[in-house]
Amino acid sequence: MIVLVNLKDGVDPEDYELWVLDSYAPAVRDLPSVEDWRDYRVIGLLGSDTAPPYQYVVTLDVKDLDQLGRDMAGEEMQRLFSELHDLADITQIMADRFA
Repeated sequence: MIVLVNLKDGVDPEDYELWVLDSYAPAVRDLPSVEDWRDYRVIGLLGSDTAPPYQYVVTLDVKDLDQLGRDMAGEEMQRLFSELHDLADITQIMADRFA
């Protein structure tokens, strides 16, 4: 899974990043369905001065998609996901690695 993230108006990037590091990342990494989770701060577009279309990119290696659904339905993850939606607009892309 690839998640594209833009902070909502008025959200300080430092506050978002601290929330991710202190709350969201540890919880997601502990889910049984997740093999690996990484959050990247987008710093630019190669060869361009144009502003990137997204501020953050998250990659998530999922072991079991059905289990991920069950994991995300838990009370703690529902609370954290609600907090995430208060902070940012996200686009979740399902992808299958082939190379």
